[in-house]
Order: sequence, then structure tokens, then C-alpha cells
Amino acid sequence: MNNDTLLIKQKNFQKIHALFFQYPVISKPRIVQLLGLSTPTVSTHITELLNQKLIQPSSSMQSQNGRPAIGYSLVPDAKVAFGVEIKFNQVRCAVVDLVGHATNIQEFPLPCSDQANYLEKFCTTIKSYIQAQAYTPEQILGIGISVQAVVNAEGSEMIYSRILPLKTLKAADLSREFALPVRLCHDVECSALSELWFDQNLSDAVYVSIAEHLGGALILNHRIEYGKVGYAGALEHLPCGTEGRKCYCGRQDCLETYCSISALLHKEERLRDFFTRMRGFVATNDVDVSAGYIIEQPQYRQRWEDYLTAFARGLYPVYLLLERDIILGGDLAPYLNEQDLYMLEDKIISLSAFPTAHGFIHKATVQKDSALIGAGLFFIRKEREQISSLL
Repeated sequence: MNNDTLLIKQKNFQKIHALFFQYPVISKPRIVQLLGLSTPTVSTHITELLNQKLIQPSSSMQSQNGRPAIGYSLVPDAKVAFGVEIKFNQVRCAVVDLVGHATNIQEFPLPCSDQANYLEKFCTTIKSYIQAQAYTPEQILGIGISVQAVVNAEGSEMIYSRILPLKTLKAADLSREFALPVRLCHDVECSALSELWFDQNLSDAVYVSIAEHLGGALILNHRIEYGKVGYAGALEHLPCGTEGRKCYCGRQDCLETYCSISALLHKEERLRDFFTRMRGFVATNDVDVSAGYIIEQPQYRQRWEDYLTAFARGLYPVYLLLERDIILGGDLAPYLNEQDLYMLEDKIISLSAFPTAHGFIHKATVQKDSALIGAGLFFIRKEREQISSLL
């Protein structure tokens, strides 16, 4: 086989493989139709893809002549990435496959510290987790690490950390330790990546994570906008209010101090309990607040009104400047209902200098493990884009 023939064969193989990243299930006749290749050529490459365990038989499909045809789909874990989330008191890990599903989610108690032995323990923990998953080095695309800190646009190092005591973290050092590609990512940007993955229609938006701390990310043209350095979207430090509330950044009256969950709840109070008392429903789990009626407590309703008012003050300049939809994620998202979103929009509209219609605030599609999933999705998305570009 000469070099030209070999090159054509390789390109055809790559093109057929790429189709499986665009179609959940596809048959040989459909591949023939889409690529204009002969049936024997397609059959040969399908056999090779099956042998390499890159695809698998999936289901029967209706062909053009009315006969059933065997459908094929990607083997989701033919390639994987690892998502890692560094929290204040623990490390969380997951395997993220080619369709964006997270499996084998595990949590490891590990208080974050700026001491050298923390990184030693961290690396040992991650290595043990990866080894236990039993993937070959060829299957692993990389490790994405979500941190509660601002990361530079290249994902190579942390550039601002006030929540975690960890002050220095570089992807290159970890990459050498793990012998795998590593990328760091701000946790809220990881969550925004998850939203982009699972909401195919999402193009431009402001993503707001409402958890113990507040965070924001900008989505532009289906991608995260990092800005020149990496601070783009950090709305948590916009000035809001005049009560002199101290922010962890050292300034006063940042939006963080009025609109994080820490700002909403009293000490030792839980979200579930707050919404149970505010709505007048008994909660049977963390998000179900409709199991039975109790007496609604007005003081909780007032706290919620005040919270939404402060949130509207903070979001209004963001919406006015960018005029794009706002997506609310994080721990608070599962508790929000349509009335809450309408009330928040109403408060923003009341501040607006221009006519503004309702419908620009939405709950996140991914409401659980979004940062952990998004950390791994960086490598998954990169792999899929590289393969799909061959078409």
C-alpha cells in the first residue's frame, strides 16, 4: 500500500469516527450517504472501529429502503477525563466520559492547606483514585481541576485565591507528577462549561453560581470568556449596598456579602429549613419542599424579599451592560421556582432605564456536581472538537 492510499484510508477512518461525535446512533447506510463512500469501505472501517472498541452496536434503525439496519454508537468511556474538585475540607473526583456523564464520584476528606504536605497528600489521593479506575494511559485525556480561586486564561496557574488557603498551584507541576495533561479552572467557570455542554442552544449568557460563596462567568459564542487575565465575569466583587459588610477579599459591600448563601442564611441554618419556613411547606429532602403544609413564617419571606432586592441591584448593571440572559446555578438553584425568577426579574426591570421584558433569567440545566463535571469536560470538549473538525 503506497503512502497516498494509506493517507486516504486514514482520513476515511477519521471521518467515519468523527460522525459518531455528531450522531448518537448511526448506521452504515447513513454513513455511506453522508460521506459518499462505498459500502465496502464503510464496512471495513466500522469493523476496525469495533475492534478498537471505539464504537459499539447500539440498535436497529430504519434504512432508506425500509429494511432495518444496525445502528452504532460511541463507546462512552473509550476515552475519559478526570474531574477533580478542590474544596475547603475535601477533594472530590469523578470520571467524565465522551458524552459528558460523570461516574465513580468519590469524596476524600482532605482539609486544604498552604503547607507542602497538602499537595503531597493531594497527589497521592488523586493517583490512588485514577489507578482504581483501571483505565489505560491511552484512554485518559487529562485531569481538570476545579478550584475556588481565579485561574489565568490558559488554565496553567491560580492567580487569585482568598477562599482557599492554598496560594500557589501550577498545572505544569501537577502534570509532571501525574504524567498526564492537567488544566486548572475556576469552579464557577467549570459549572458554566457543564451548562454549555448540556444546553446545546446556549450561546451567550451570564452564569451565576449561588453557593456558600457567589461566583460569575461569562459565556460568549458558546465558550467561556476569560478576559485578558482571567477575571472576566467575577461579578461577586461588584459593589452593592452601603452597610459596610466585610468581604473575604478585604473590601466592603461586595455583592458576595449580600447574595451568597452565607449572606442569606443565619449561622447553623440550612437551605432546606429556610425554604420550608419561607414557603410554608414541609421538606422531605434537600429540594422537595411540597410534602405538606406548615405555617408560613413572615420573617423568612421578608428575608427572601430583601435578598432578591439586593440580588437585583447587583445583577441590574450586569444585565444593562451585557444584555444577555442570566443563568442561576449553584446550591440555591434547586430551590428556586418560577415565581422567584419572576420576582427577581421584576425587581431588575423596576431599576431599568429601558423597557425590558420578562424571561431573561433561567435556572441552570445542571444543578448537581456541575463544577466537578465541568472540570473534566474541558478535555472531553477538546477531544470532540478535534475529531469533529476532520469532517
